[in-house]
Amino acid sequence: MIWTTLIFLITISVLVTVHEFGHFIIARLCGVRVECFSIGFGKKLWSYTSKKGTEFAIACIPLGGYVKMLDGRNTQLTEQEIPFAFNHKSIAKRAAIISAGPIANFILAALVYWLIFQIGVLTYPVKIAQIIANTPAASVNIPQGAELKTIAGIKIESWSDVNSALINEMGKDNVVITYDTPTEHHNEIWVDIKNWQFDIEKQSPIAAFGFVPAPVEIYPIISKIVPQSAAEKAGLQIGDEIQSYNNQTYHDWDSFVTLIKTGQPIELNVKRGNQSVVLTLTPQMDVNAKGERIGVVGIYPTNNTSVKQYDIVSAFVKSIDQTGLTIKLVVRSFYQLITGVISIKNLSGPITIAKGAGQTASYGFVPYLFFLAFISISLGVINLVPLPMLDGGHLIFLLIEKMKGSPLSTATQEVMYRLGFILLMVIMGIALFNDFLRLSL
Repeated sequence: MIWTTLIFLITISVLVTVHEFGHFIIARLCGVRVECFSIGFGKKLWSYTSKKGTEFAIACIPLGGYVKMLDGRNTQLTEQEIPFAFNHKSIAKRAAIISAGPIANFILAALVYWLIFQIGVLTYPVKIAQIIANTPAASVNIPQGAELKTIAGIKIESWSDVNSALINEMGKDNVVITYDTPTEHHNEIWVDIKNWQFDIEKQSPIAAFGFVPAPVEIYPIISKIVPQSAAEKAGLQIGDEIQSYNNQTYHDWDSFVTLIKTGQPIELNVKRGNQSVVLTLTPQMDVNAKGERIGVVGIYPTNNTSVKQYDIVSAFVKSIDQTGLTIKLVVRSFYQLITGVISIKNLSGPITIAKGAGQTASYGFVPYLFFLAFISISLGVINLVPLPMLDGGHLIFLLIEKMKGSPLSTATQEVMYRLGFILLMVIMGIALFNDFLRLSL
């Protein structure tokens, strides 16, 4: 709970700071006086006033933030202050200031993806072990062992890509899939999905579509040896290929690991270059997470996964593509939610986001960065929804002002703000209710 809360607060603080900084920096560039830049709401825990008169503050409720600009609608302006007030700027400048928050979130996501692709991403052949009967995939001839390449034009490099691509296609009439087989490449097939329906809370899109993922292939070739381990003491070397053990031909890695866990000495026959080497491997006893004593030897096998790293230029191009794709997926998900393709019970709130932040951070730095980029894009898209109280609502007000030649009356805007606030509270209530339901399951 402490870990999850901490990671959630860090995530929200980063995203809010970036979002509000977008508003802040463009307001400054447009000549608007910024009176306060606050991270969090409520009582101020720390504040600093700059030479330009802007108060920078951190408040006690770290679930949002705001940029307070000089505005004649909220305060009486002197003649000297009028040129620096938000409401006295042109519609174009006000639109730029309002749009800057969501755009800053998109830029953050692109920078995070840029870092990810330079660090390296895990890739592996996305192969189908089998097709589930009475599913969309079963209606076409996709052979067992086929390697998926694209779904609806989205390049497939992991099963996560498959999941995202299939969710994006929900509610459409058909989807085009390309795949390779050992003998044929660039096979293209159209799958009818007009009647494809499933409960995303109970079943993954991959299984619902009919795909059973092939497991990662593990080869008995040693890729890493833990220092001071039983394997190092036995004389094993990186690159050794296990041929047999205890006079039995090697069958699969799981069977070999099961034997290791017994703790009994193992007579190992390995292929080293062109030589056959016989070694005695005696596991060291350790205690696992369940408190059980098991044998360990400290070796890692080779598998068919690889880490793909991009140079600084190609990583940047890839990050732009990934940001655009993720924006498209998030927008499509909102459309599916509004049209009923995705049930309202799938709407998530801060509790689910907090759990997601904690879980991905526990998986490692790169998974957390993927999560951060996705949530940043989601925040940007949500803020562009044309509801009063959100940036998208303010942009709609400016559009109306442009069309009619004058802004909406203060009374009309107040009514719309109240209606927007009520609707947002209803949506948040549903999201929190869904969160509590998930916690109870």
